[in-house]
Amino acid sequence: MLYQLNRRRTTVTGKKFYIETYGCQMNVHDSEKAAAVLLGMGYGQVAKPEEADLVLLNTCMVREKPEKKVYSRVGELKRGRRGEKKNDKKEQIIGVMGCVAQSEAQKIFRRAPEVKLVVGTHSIGKLPQLIAELEAGFERAIDVRQTKEPDFLEISPAEHQTPYVAYVTIIEGCDNFCSFCIVPFTRGRERSRPALRILQEVIGLRERGYQEVQLLGQNVNSYRGSFDGVDLSLHSGTEEPFVRLLELLAQRSGMKRIKYTTSHPRDFNARIVEVMDEYENLCPWVHLPAQSGSTRILRLMRRDYSRQEYLERIEAIKKAKRDISITGDMIVGYPGETEADFEETLSLVREVEYDGLYMFKYSPRPNTHAAKRKDSVPEQVKTERLLRLQQVQAEVQRRRYERYIGREVEVLVEGHSARGQGQMTGHTACNKVVNFAASESVVGKLVRVRITSTTQNSLLGELLEG
Repeated sequence: MLYQLNRRRTTVTGKKFYIETYGCQMNVHDSEKAAAVLLGMGYGQVAKPEEADLVLLNTCMVREKPEKKVYSRVGELKRGRRGEKKNDKKEQIIGVMGCVAQSEAQKIFRRAPEVKLVVGTHSIGKLPQLIAELEAGFERAIDVRQTKEPDFLEISPAEHQTPYVAYVTIIEGCDNFCSFCIVPFTRGRERSRPALRILQEVIGLRERGYQEVQLLGQNVNSYRGSFDGVDLSLHSGTEEPFVRLLELLAQRSGMKRIKYTTSHPRDFNARIVEVMDEYENLCPWVHLPAQSGSTRILRLMRRDYSRQEYLERIEAIKKAKRDISITGDMIVGYPGETEADFEETLSLVREVEYDGLYMFKYSPRPNTHAAKRKDSVPEQVKTERLLRLQQVQAEVQRRRYERYIGREVEVLVEGHSARGQGQMTGHTACNKVVNFAASESVVGKLVRVRITSTTQNSLLGELLEG
């Protein structure tokens, strides 16, 4: 998925930059950090790549398609430059950052000679030095070093560029080494930010008018940050760091909506649900990827839980006082997956009743344990299984969405709907897309909407106020 940040032109005369972002919310937030560094150097931010002296592609490598998209996009950018006026002598720097940069490193220069700058996931703060090397005459510049405990590159609330919803990293990296996942190799080991710094950032965002934050981490609920300097006298006394952090933010930040993603089932427990029940501003949505419904495949994936243990987490969520939406991820065609294993995945989807599900065909990722296994499921079988899974989820999702018809929901309005026809779009606290007719005056506001009908992936309604 391609994300576009708010584009700001500064009053500083001089060089310009443009950033394209692929992948998850973590990458979106990393692009905000890169933009903050470049703006601090005196660069101006522009809306089109052809206007920029520096183009950065912030990349994802969790799936195969986004990785291929990067190289394709580099070619498009180079061809676009060739099409400009011949008297334009300005040399444009194309750079790659993010997970592809971290994993591919020097290979990028061989596969895409147009790329002059490669910035690893730990090296955003090194942009000034790397750019200085290029300006000094070096043909290429690269930094993909991973330190054991890298410093968090923090930005001020004023430097967030995503409108209406702010992303706040609480933990980076991953210690799980699931057999199919490249994240530990591109993001490094887990490291948590101090709770006080997180609280201060969220308060600052609320003071700047944000009404929703999303707490980010590859495994957000394995947060183990320090609580030094935090007065915990108002808290329940729990010793679980992630639950303590949720309580702290719910009680002290003043933020109207607090969401978090992504949770690992191994670290998810009933205490998290209890604290979500206790505080209205902890949004009723949990993203809990299963990846497979077969215990045998889960074991091969090194997921550290069984089908039954996953369902126990789901049961805890369903027993909540609030109506908590559940979303997840699922992989089909993992090496060794039989038809019986896949049928267990289908039955899990029917039993859980996900409000939304990201579904993927397995593709091997470099350096992972699964890449050493024979990819034994034919591509045709993967495609057929993915289609069957999509059909089951579509029916589950249709029923889940239809229960909202007639309800009133609160929507954070984020802009014009892709449906057009004068409609606006936004998200509920439970993270569902809602489209409804309204004027631009409601953008950025929390409004009440009555749901009148549904589509496959969104709710349709009528504005009750605003």
